[in-house]
Amino acid sequence: MYSETKTTHSPKSWNRGLHLGLLALVGLLGSACSQKEAPTAVAIGYGADTFTIGEVLYADSFNKPEDWVIQIEQNDKSNNEPKAEFANGVLDAYMPARGCTAWLKQKFEGPIAIVYQVKCPTEYVDGDEIQVRDINNFWHATDPVAQDRLFDSELYHGGFGSYHKMHGYYASTGGGGPNQSNYTTRFRRYPRQDYQGNDLAHIALNERDGKEGYLITPDKWHTVQLVAYNGLTQYIVDGKVVYELKEGDPISIGKGSEPLKQGTYTFDEFPVHNEGYFGLRMVRTHHLYKDLKIYRLDRKN
Repeated sequence: MYSETKTTHSPKSWNRGLHLGLLALVGLLGSACSQKEAPTAVAIGYGADTFTIGEVLYADSFNKPEDWVIQIEQNDKSNNEPKAEFANGVLDAYMPARGCTAWLKQKFEGPIAIVYQVKCPTEYVDGDEIQVRDINNFWHATDPVAQDRLFDSELYHGGFGSYHKMHGYYASTGGGGPNQSNYTTRFRRYPRQDYQGNDLAHIALNERDGKEGYLITPDKWHTVQLVAYNGLTQYIVDGKVVYELKEGDPISIGKGSEPLKQGTYTFDEFPVHNEGYFGLRMVRTHHLYKDLKIYRLDRKN
């Protein structure tokens, strides 16, 4: 005798099944997000017609503190202690009322692209001692006398002015004075001074200052890319070109406190920096860094 058995789902059991299914889906999505690969370099803007992304020269999740030199500005005006800690794949740099530069000790030559992620937590400590500000970068940086002197704490000590004699490229997002943070977004070609402290003419691009879409979003992981390709330089944030420069482009030229002058980018006046070191720079802020990769760039056929 044939009998048919029915399974009846009560609302309670159905809801429980749906809940478990949603939990499983959330778990899968979370796992996928946690396994998401770190950003890679991109060839956009001037780069799209000029180079392709080559091999990875260096990759680090900030788990090798021995690869870094940390220069922290001395400051006796704050009771809050600075820190630079490497843990769980993150460099945690907390710099109340002072500047800091973290140098990767490996020198790179020729065309490269540097990519990393950085986050500025929403944090304001003792007025202006900690603010959301100053995602700053040096690349292809050298001391004009001897490259190793870049790590000499007597010459370069975390205070911004100590780096003005250095050669290299610099770009920043969300800078400003003590009473104004997250406002300036700039590019510079160094040196800005000679070894005696005399001001030198240098490339100074300021036109992104205060522009929406070119400043720091608190609590967001920003992806930064820095390019040096035979005199072509780029500063790219979150896949958008902030500044780029190649020979023949119009430029602004700064010198100390003098008004900016207009000119043209020529290698005769501003020779190419083809080698040097990479540094993460910050002032009066708290930054978290992760997922650093440095790529060789190859000429596009």
